[in-house]
Amino acid sequence: MAIQAVYWLVPILVISISPSWTTGILAMDPAGGDDPRSIHLQALDKMSRPVLGNLSQCTLNSSMIFQARVHPPSCSALRTYSIAAAFGRLLAGIAPWLDLPIDETDEGRMRAEYVNMTMKAFYNVFMNESCADYVNWSACSGQIVEAAFLGHSLLRMPSVVAKMPAELKQAIATNLQLTFHLHEVTGNNWCNFPSILQAALWYHNLSNSTNYIYGAIKLQESWYKGDGAYGDGAHFHWDHYNSYVMHPMLVDAVAVCAMKNDSMGAKHACLLKRMQRWAVVQERMIHPDGSYFTVGRSEHYRFGAFQAISQLALQGKLPSNLPKAQARTALTAVISRFLSNPDNFIDGWLSAGVNGHQPGMMDSYGDTGALYLASLGLLQLGLPASDPFWTDPAISCTQAQIWQEGKDIGLDEAQDGPAC
Repeated sequence: MAIQAVYWLVPILVISISPSWTTGILAMDPAGGDDPRSIHLQALDKMSRPVLGNLSQCTLNSSMIFQARVHPPSCSALRTYSIAAAFGRLLAGIAPWLDLPIDETDEGRMRAEYVNMTMKAFYNVFMNESCADYVNWSACSGQIVEAAFLGHSLLRMPSVVAKMPAELKQAIATNLQLTFHLHEVTGNNWCNFPSILQAALWYHNLSNSTNYIYGAIKLQESWYKGDGAYGDGAHFHWDHYNSYVMHPMLVDAVAVCAMKNDSMGAKHACLLKRMQRWAVVQERMIHPDGSYFTVGRSEHYRFGAFQAISQLALQGKLPSNLPKAQARTALTAVISRFLSNPDNFIDGWLSAGVNGHQPGMMDSYGDTGALYLASLGLLQLGLPASDPFWTDPAISCTQAQIWQEGKDIGLDEAQDGPAC
């Protein structure tokens, strides 16, 4: 491993290593235009190609720059953890797009390439012990987090999973289940991690256990504060974890219960209504220039903060007071602003920060791989190009309607429903 430079950007350690898959990627627009879908695809390609390209060749460990609030002696162990983080978090966002049919369009050919890289990456991470990117899934407690995001990705790309060899599916299930014994925290959003993993394995008939699903449903219900917001544990925190984790994982786990005719599935409609309210609130946080309300921890996950909007769009469940075209406009503004700032990347890898390289905004538990949770804001790419989300005439975001267009948009009212 030839390290070109090791330098301190206080308080973040960054190790810059020759990348093998980033050259020529940064200016690429795979869809060849400036329409919203091409902009979202450009973000997908720019973030995904270095991760999956290197993982498919067993070179992620030697190529990805490393950023973390640690001292050099800890870097070796954390680099391995960062591989799992980059893979799981990236896939959680791009999985629905990978699951679309492959065709002879430019986008279809690009998707075929990515599915191929993804299959190789799964083999290298879970079965190829001679690969430098092979992951030991029982190494540390934090791996339940990355296992959960990988589990969510499996739930979001059933067609891709169906094409996997049986031995690969079994290796994935066996290894990811090793993380269950690492789960120690039940007093915060972490209760959703074993739950969504269990739901994904249940969905794919790789397990039929439901104890973690039931536990997360009970805990989250006890933490509901009203108006679409859950506490992160007993207390409410101003941050974006209602969207990073709580609403999306809870709603999808309960959807699996409904599909399996489990009694907990009856809660889905009520939980979905709460998520819809949270999405409405989130859209109002987005400014016309693509900047948005930043608060609390984990802001370095960038536009992954809007997963609630992206997931509802993907599932065709946006509420009537958040039209598809309006959600598209808001998300496109955020993604366009992200792409416009070259400092959001270092040598092709996501940099620590929100708007550029802002290492002081990375949390103590952050690392380069964790940054790829930004992909959660790309779930809408799982909708085909013909979907009304992409084709409906544009509608301005809420703040543009109020402050730029002077529209009377009516009242925004709190939603305080009964217990689910």
